[in-house]
Amino acid sequence: MFQQFTVAASKHGQSPVLLAVFAVGGVVALGAGLNWALDIRGVAVRGGHLRWLGGLLAFAGVVLLVIVYALWQLG
Repeated sequence: MFQQFTVAASKHGQSPVLLAVFAVGGVVALGAGLNWALDIRGVAVRGGHLRWLGGLLAFAGVVLLVIVYALWQLG
């Protein structure tokens, strides 16, 4: 079952455009997530759920950056 995935991965290298899209998306998600998570004044006005969503978005940005690094090292 896994053989078809390794054959498909070995025939094509990763696209630099795909890596760039993941990298830019990861940096934007990390920046926006940290902005929402650390916005102390906005939390008092709009509620605390934005801090949780900001933390989740920042984590997603880190995951995207880890994926970019892993794909870059595998390439």
